[in-house]
Amino acid sequence: MRICVIMDLPFEAGEGEGGGERTLASTVLVVDDEPVVLDICARLLERDADLMVTLAASAEEALPLLTEQRFDVLVTDKNLPGMGGVELIAEARRLQPSLEAVMITGYASSESVVAAFAAGASDYILKPFDDLRVLRAKVRAALERRSAGILVREQAREVAREAAALLASGRDAPELAHEALESELRAYEESVRLGLNGRVAVVGGSDTVTVLKDAGFDALELPPYATELEDADVVIVETGDPQWRTLAERLQRKPPDVLLLASPQADLGDLLEAITLRMDLVGFGTSQGANALPEKVRMLLLRRGVQRAQDRLAAALASFRRSISAPSA
Repeated sequence: MRICVIMDLPFEAGEGEGGGERTLASTVLVVDDEPVVLDICARLLERDADLMVTLAASAEEALPLLTEQRFDVLVTDKNLPGMGGVELIAEARRLQPSLEAVMITGYASSESVVAAFAAGASDYILKPFDDLRVLRAKVRAALERRSAGILVREQAREVAREAAALLASGRDAPELAHEALESELRAYEESVRLGLNGRVAVVGGSDTVTVLKDAGFDALELPPYATELEDADVVIVETGDPQWRTLAERLQRKPPDVLLLASPQADLGDLLEAITLRMDLVGFGTSQGANALPEKVRMLLLRRGVQRAQDRLAAALASFRRSISAPSA
């Protein structure tokens, strides 16, 4: 759970729509041989002021960068001229073991996903990008995995390594198992898209609920003591509510993401309290306020959808691994 603050301030210091840490910039290396893809990725990710993006057109161009600089996330196309993306991921993880990797592919097959996860990837994204926000959400999720060391995703890598080793030794899964995994990959992609349909709770004012409902969200106003708040995906607390500090502390270790919506009248004490609670300060001008809150909520829901879908994908990989037949007697 992360807590973010959206403030109605006349500057944009530290703005980043996708959430995440703001104290130090996170570094992302994007590798693709198509200039248009590199341009799209750069423009999209650099909207977040806390992301520093480096581009490379090939694995051979990327490798010297990986030996000279620290990167948090590698995003690479699977099919590159020369060294391929799967091989690049493996070498990048050898050089920087804590690096997270996301593979870009035109089609996700059981073989390609097992190979990518076995090399050290923790996610993939289909090209062309139908929803550009998915790329940002997946990079954000990768950054959180890097900082949190989430066990289930590391287990998925280990399961994929075991499956790849068995496949390389001559064993194979039944055709039905391949079909089942590929069906799960389609379901994974669909569940990521449906991640935008989460539950949003608002404490503090009906105007915020109206703004969110107008933007297409399932938003509900609840009192600060409601137990249903802990079941929401995103909770928005307004500084106008006298209990916002108590509520923020109560939810700090609970599942929802919490957004603190500070009114123009929020005083310095509110900001200092937010810093004490390790809240993420996101500044934006008044002219942008109408769009900033829905976009922030949208990105948080999409990131949560990615994380839930990855847990299901990890389970599908484990099932595929179990289905690989033993060698014939």
